[in-house]
Amino acid sequence: MNPHLATALTLYESNHIDLQRLISWHLCYGVVISTPKVFALCFHSNSEEPDKAVAFEHSDTLYVTMCCGDMLSGLCPLKDDYEYIAFNRDFKGSERTRLLGMEAFYSKLR
Repeated sequence: MNPHLATALTLYESNHIDLQRLISWHLCYGVVISTPKVFALCFHSNSEEPDKAVAFEHSDTLYVTMCCGDMLSGLCPLKDDYEYIAFNRDFKGSERTRLLGMEAFYSKLR
């Protein structure tokens, strides 16, 4: 098993979240990335409402539901397909969706 998938499975199970159901949804409507360096679940969205899934042809944003491992190498093949990247982050008690320009995001990861 991919070690990053194992990490995600442990984390989700400890929080009583059905990771298999989440993976199934992303296989049908989004993007599942599993390599030796990363495990990630993402979906196509639009910058106006980044937390809502849309068809790829209507998207300008990659919403990252979860990512374990090396995000830079894992998501890099997708960076030219989207103008923005979004994710939900709880920071200092403030949970909200973050939306960043894809180039700005990747320059921070390097």
